[in-house]
Amino acid sequence: MMVAMVQMKINDAVFIESKSSSTSSTPTAPLQGIVAFIGPVSFAEGDDWIGIRLTGDSVGKGKNDGSVKGVQYFENVGSNNGMFVKASALKKRTLS
Repeated sequence: MMVAMVQMKINDAVFIESKSSSTSSTPTAPLQGIVAFIGPVSFAEGDDWIGIRLTGDSVGKGKNDGSVKGVQYFENVGSNNGMFVKASALKKRTLS
């Protein structure tokens, strides 16, 4: 059975499904953000990377500011408000 991959677009609202740590027994809420970049990156293989600008309670929980190793992939506000994940780690969310 094939699972259809949902196409992401810039400015889509998403949840980032985090891998739960085996050392932690408390579940963590998924991070939330807005798609800010889609495509290949210079720091890893593959063309299915998504750059996320974190929003809401997730602000400050990222790994970068939209740039990695000196390459700016998207504009962001503040450090640790951006992250890159594979498309398969995202789920679209609806804004209410």
